[in-house]
Amino acid sequence: MRKGERWRLIGLVLLFAALVTYMFRLAGEAYDRRFTPLPYSYGQHQYGAKGLARLLERNGYTVRSLKRTFVHLPDDADMLIIFPLPASVEGFSLTQFWTEEDAEYLDGWVQEGGVLVLMANDSRLPEAFRTDRGRPPFAVPERRFMNATPLWNPDWMAGIRSVRMGDFGRLQPNPDYPWVPLLGDAGGATVALMRYGDGYVLECADWLWLTNGRLREADNAAFFLAFVKQVLPKGGVIYFDDAGLGDIILDEESAPRGFWGYAPPALRVAFAHLVVLTAIVMISLGRRFGLPLPERPRHPPLGEYVDALANLYASARAVQPAFATILEDIRRRLCRQLGLPSGATLLQLIQSLPPETPLREALTEAHRALQNPTLTEGEAIRILRRIAEAQHSQRPD
Repeated sequence: MRKGERWRLIGLVLLFAALVTYMFRLAGEAYDRRFTPLPYSYGQHQYGAKGLARLLERNGYTVRSLKRTFVHLPDDADMLIIFPLPASVEGFSLTQFWTEEDAEYLDGWVQEGGVLVLMANDSRLPEAFRTDRGRPPFAVPERRFMNATPLWNPDWMAGIRSVRMGDFGRLQPNPDYPWVPLLGDAGGATVALMRYGDGYVLECADWLWLTNGRLREADNAAFFLAFVKQVLPKGGVIYFDDAGLGDIILDEESAPRGFWGYAPPALRVAFAHLVVLTAIVMISLGRRFGLPLPERPRHPPLGEYVDALANLYASARAVQPAFATILEDIRRRLCRQLGLPSGATLLQLIQSLPPETPLREALTEAHRALQNPTLTEGEAIRILRRIAEAQHSQRPD
């Protein structure tokens, strides 16, 4: 192998390794958030909240996903639902993207008539919305459950008997703010409501009761839907804080752009595979790897010999020699097929064939034509075509 070819081969191997490494990195990202154990508004996992989103949509509300910080909450938002952060290092590091400005904006948004539903108690919230729950401010699946019963009976809660909730402790609202307990048990309140300016804040000690796995239990769905209809009787737009769970767009520059930005990770992996395959095919066709493979000998069909005879006659006007040359090649090929010695004559070949067969009769006529010094072009072509048709219709055993 030459030095130049060696360097090209090394470069190809390095390129292939780099593309394979990139594909593996994309494959690691090729997961579908709909099936991850987080309460996304589109999550189909038992800890997702797609069931709650569908419930709200069926009752005339518009459900959207908030993938930005609180200061980017759209003007059409009527309600914001905040689930707790995921119990991971990534979840804690997410809080760095929310500043004091976000907390102040959320505070002002509620005072102007917004409705805030809290299943979380993290540092992103304004001080007025934080309560002491005696539990970590992040999402942890709970194995113990309790039945929360109404502690107050307004008209919109008529028919609500109990709500099945995770036993995450009890709320201890800030006494400086007018919190009203709605649900709870002998140990204290698990759901409380506060009128804040022109808006409302609904505080919940548990987050599992509104997930896909628990929404249908007891009066969970009925209670939450009754609350939503009470505070938003004419419908509205409800946002889920999916950004706080990791599905976040930090700024306009990081927003997806073009095919690569909007394509899902699985499609990126497939596209990378196509690029690798295209590169290998192009390089393999343009540059050979090692010595060339020997080509198999080509045996032209008998029809080409007939055309060659005509061309030879037109140029040299020698029908008899051309006919003898073509017939000699036919003899060698038939001897090889029948297992006869390569030196067998045409007459011996004819005698080895079964009697009264088309091939034997055609070869017999060709043998007689070899003895005819006045063989014409048309007669020679007719005989060769007869041999070709006999070979095609009847194969010798």
